Amino acid sequence: MAEKLNKKASIRTTGKLDRKVVSKTASKLDKKAASKTTQKKAVITTNNLDKAQIKKIFDVFDYNGNGILSLAEIDKAVIELYPHLAKDKPAIMRAYKAADTSKDGFIDFKEFGRLIDLLHYYNELFKIFNKLDIDNDRRIDFGEFKKGHKLIGINVVSNKELKAKFNEIDTNLGGYILFDEFCIYAAKIKLISDIPQDTQDTQNSQEEIPQDVQNKQEVQETQTKL
Repeated sequence: MAEKLNKKASIRTTGKLDRKVVSKTASKLDKKAASKTTQKKAVITTNNLDKAQIKKIFDVFDYNGNGILSLAEIDKAVIELYPHLAKDKPAIMRAYKAADTSKDGFIDFKEFGRLIDLLHYYNELFKIFNKLDIDNDRRIDFGEFKKGHKLIGINVVSNKELKAKFNEIDTNLGGYILFDEFCIYAAKIKLISDIPQDTQDTQNSQEEIPQDVQNKQEVQETQTKL
């Protein structure tokens, strides 16, 4: 009798374990299949996708399955699904911050479509930024700006005018144009025409310059005119 009970208990336990293993394996396979599908389609915008299709892509990003995406999950998914974006860390960070409209440090499903659009938008901007950033130190000095300013549609005659334009983009007056500053200017002049929805509002909020910096800019502008 005891032997029969032990056998039944063993069978039940084994059955439960088998089901758990099968469930986990199926879940992994589903994610792999979804990942392959996403890679084939190379989704760069969610505008033409329905909610179910977007959810499939979201689930690939959501590695721990908690319904929200951390920066680490986004970074990992970009490496796997969009390897051409993987090296553009400033673009990924910029997209993550801009998509996080709730400012809670995570991207939820409602914000996810915006994230995908912004990842590709900022990647395009980063390509242009890199062309100006000749020494690849992720900042543009005046010498580099002087050589490549026509790439962003700036046509001025004098060196003074060019320096004034450089100072306009270099909002923190640190002597270099950083990627964030470049993005603000790019949105302002609509450097890329197909700017994602709501990006302009995000840029405007980030474009607010502290009073002490505004004062410095006014002094520099006066000196330039003199």
